[in-house]
Amino acid sequence: MKDFTQLAQERYSVRSYKPDPIPEDVLRQILEAGRLAPTAKNYQPYHVYVLKSEAALKTINEITNCAYHAPVVLMFCGVLDQAFVDPWNGHNGAEMDVSIVATHMMLKAADMGIGSCWVCWYDSAKVKEAFHLPENEEPYCLLPLGYPSEEASPSERHALRKSLEEVVTEL
Repeated sequence: MKDFTQLAQERYSVRSYKPDPIPEDVLRQILEAGRLAPTAKNYQPYHVYVLKSEAALKTINEITNCAYHAPVVLMFCGVLDQAFVDPWNGHNGAEMDVSIVATHMMLKAADMGIGSCWVCWYDSAKVKEAFHLPENEEPYCLLPLGYPSEEASPSERHALRKSLEEVVTEL
């Protein structure tokens, strides 16, 4: 098991996967990491669809070229009518909660040697229609998962980070 900072530094967006399946026990551990994620008021307003059947993967790869033909694609949806709504500005917290859940899974996958790529490049309406999502669910992101292929490598922008002084202000 890696130190968290090392894990965060080494994890990168994988855009090329081996066809090897992810063992069920490994996938279950990744999903469990998301289940443990904190959400506003612990409402847990999300639903994760595990796309791994040939038909589901074919569908998502037809909708977006950013599923990268991974052997598993997690589709994260916010359940809008179950989320905390900020009483001051009316903001529905489902998207934020989904982001926390997806981040937990992304980092657990990396810790287990499974590559991933956070994807928001798809037509939401097509996804909702193709997968017959309920009206109250909104697909916020995809997370292709798999073992990185030999061609996989971090993008040239991976290590570019602003300094702490540029992104943090002490008051």
